[in-house]
Amino acid sequence: MALNQPNVDLHEALAFAQSKGRSAIQQLKDIVRVIRAGHKMSAQEYYYYGLFDSELYDDEERSRFLSDNYHQISCPKTCDVTWRAIHDDKLISQMVLQSDGAPVPRIRAIVHPFRRFPNAPTLASPEETAGWLRNDAVFPLFSKPVTGVQSMGQAIIDGVDADADTLQLRKSEPMSVDDFVLEVWKFRGTSSNDGHMFQEVLQPHPQLLDLCGPGISGFRVIVQLERDGPRITHTTWKIVSGGNIADNLWREGNMVAHVDPHTGKVLRIVRGTGIHIEVVTEHPDTGTELLGVTLPDWEDLRKLVLDCSALTPKVRLQGWDIALCERGPVILEANAGTGFRLHQLASAKGFMTPEFRKFLDRAAQAMRDDQKPGFELGSANGNRKSRTEPEDGS
Repeated sequence: MALNQPNVDLHEALAFAQSKGRSAIQQLKDIVRVIRAGHKMSAQEYYYYGLFDSELYDDEERSRFLSDNYHQISCPKTCDVTWRAIHDDKLISQMVLQSDGAPVPRIRAIVHPFRRFPNAPTLASPEETAGWLRNDAVFPLFSKPVTGVQSMGQAIIDGVDADADTLQLRKSEPMSVDDFVLEVWKFRGTSSNDGHMFQEVLQPHPQLLDLCGPGISGFRVIVQLERDGPRITHTTWKIVSGGNIADNLWREGNMVAHVDPHTGKVLRIVRGTGIHIEVVTEHPDTGTELLGVTLPDWEDLRKLVLDCSALTPKVRLQGWDIALCERGPVILEANAGTGFRLHQLASAKGFMTPEFRKFLDRAAQAMRDDQKPGFELGSANGNRKSRTEPEDGS
């Protein structure tokens, strides 16, 4: 199933690009080229990335841009489907990570008829959920679906007003406990009954608190797993602003920054998309300069991601969301495969470099090798026996 296309007014975008010196004929030729490149790009995405800007992009660079729909091609090439649930289901993922000693947000409770998680109560009905929120919850809480994406269905709960029987929701009006619980259980039902979770609210690293304020601004870290181990190839900073409860770019005012994956230095920052893309250098809430900053605990972040990425070796392309917190780097979630929008917007570079194309070819070959019949250990080179070959007389 195709992902939704970016919300772009094509007529408005065409006129804007003309005003910037790219004629309608040139734009049409550009769009035909990016579509023919075979990366599932569309006219909407051509404008979403501002590829009409001839000062930033030539034909070769435009042809390297990938649609987020390209995930449908890259993920089967790089991720064994039998391993994907370890990343896709946040409860399973967190259990694996906790067992390895990785820092993750503490789960306070889960909402599900029967699923369990160590040291967290299972709220098995709307009535139990409401009672826990009224009487037992420790606030603030971060609420999210177990298998949600793009921060849909998320909320931060700062407390409960017992007299009014309402929850105090950050960046939102108070909501009655019963109405909130109803929404949680309805959303749970749209997520294949995988459940909902309440987590602790993390506190940012003191340097990030000074730079961006109290919100958690996560980092998307992309890892490629090769035969000799994992390596970090791209890092993008999702910068929260305006009191938003999450750092997703679709939330108004949030920004995205290209970060050097080796040094943690901020190289470029943008706000908005399409004809509204704006290159910025400072945070709008704090007025603090962000461009050129070297982020704290970067070596610790790199080590954490590299160590944990090795837990799922048959997920060869991984996207990790990491928060730099007062207690150090904390894993927010891991993804099998990755989207491409954040990095392409932040860096003004297409993802399909010659190096990435070669990686996809190697990963696809490794997937094919995995599916070949194996051989018994210790058998001689000239007398190997397939594990799928029956024994004599069977």
